[in-house]
Amino acid sequence: MSKLDIVVSRDMTINCGNYSSIKPSVSLTLKDVDSEKALDKYKQLSRVLDVLMMCETQALGDEMESIQDWGYKRYLTELEKVDREMELLEAERIMKEM
Repeated sequence: MSKLDIVVSRDMTINCGNYSSIKPSVSLTLKDVDSEKALDKYKQLSRVLDVLMMCETQALGDEMESIQDWGYKRYLTELEKVDREMELLEAERIMKEM
């Protein structure tokens, strides 16, 4: 039985008005899938990506709303307050759990 990798992506651009847009994008790769199971695995990946795309769209929309409400300069000031080292450590911990 042959094996293959399946890559499924979702990308879109949403015009938020006032010359602004968000561009959510998600992608998943499933490696070494039996060719006989490829269609079923694709359908499963596709369902997961639909949920991830919804989450990514909401997250980007929230960020865009913050930028529009606060203005870009204040938004950058707020970002500078974030403890980047702690955020990176948290991201690393999450990746290890996967």
